[in-house]
Amino acid sequence: SSGINAEYGGGRMNEIVRNGSHRVGAYLVIYEYIPGKQLVNSKKEPSFWRKLGVLTAELQNKMGEVSYAGFVREHNWDALRAHFTLQHTGPYFPSELIPNVQIDSVIEFSKSLESRLSKFSKQLIHSDINEYNIIVNEMDEISIIDFNDVILSYKVIDLANCIGYMCMAQGSDLQVARNVYEGYKSITTLSTEELLLIYDLIVSRFALSVCNGRSQIEADGANEYVVRCVQDNVQFLRWLSDRGRHEFNAAVLGL
Repeated sequence: SSGINAEYGGGRMNEIVRNGSHRVGAYLVIYEYIPGKQLVNSKKEPSFWRKLGVLTAELQNKMGEVSYAGFVREHNWDALRAHFTLQHTGPYFPSELIPNVQIDSVIEFSKSLESRLSKFSKQLIHSDINEYNIIVNEMDEISIIDFNDVILSYKVIDLANCIGYMCMAQGSDLQVARNVYEGYKSITTLSTEELLLIYDLIVSRFALSVCNGRSQIEADGANEYVVRCVQDNVQFLRWLSDRGRHEFNAAVLGL
């Protein structure tokens, strides 16, 4: 499903799509049955993760062909806007649980991201390739679902999200991350400059997730799904920051 300035299910969607200076008053929902199950809690062979990397790259290539004229979207999960969101939710970051991550450094990284990527082309990206948005059938064929978070951004951000979520979902396994990347680069390549941002992009994404989740719990009360996500994200972020940028880059990207 995809929302454009819509009221849906009794609550306002958390993004606004604008066409120039005018709001677009349309809402489109597309339903299609895709057989299979979510990837959650599934252990797979290395070839599966390479195949997911291939699919991620192929999806990016197809989305790169879509015209985005007039497409501007403000979204709470956009890495380029993380510093705006963290101005409000940053105080919820549990520094005592993740001592190797400083939320002020995450904010400064987000502020610098647009200029650091400005030499590269933007395109539409999925932006939320996680284990809940991957459907796998009995033959291990993969489908990616939920395009409700599509934004105009950079391919490396999409790849970083996918690598981070797959690594976390498989018990913090850098080899899984490596296999995803190996499949991805067999289809498309990114510059070394872009690749060296992936570690910090993952840290930024999961720090943002922790802060937004804890803020939501305080505002709306304990929600089982949100509580579990926060706990998983804190555990993964602590593990990742203990590994550090150098180990991640060597093990996953071969840099």
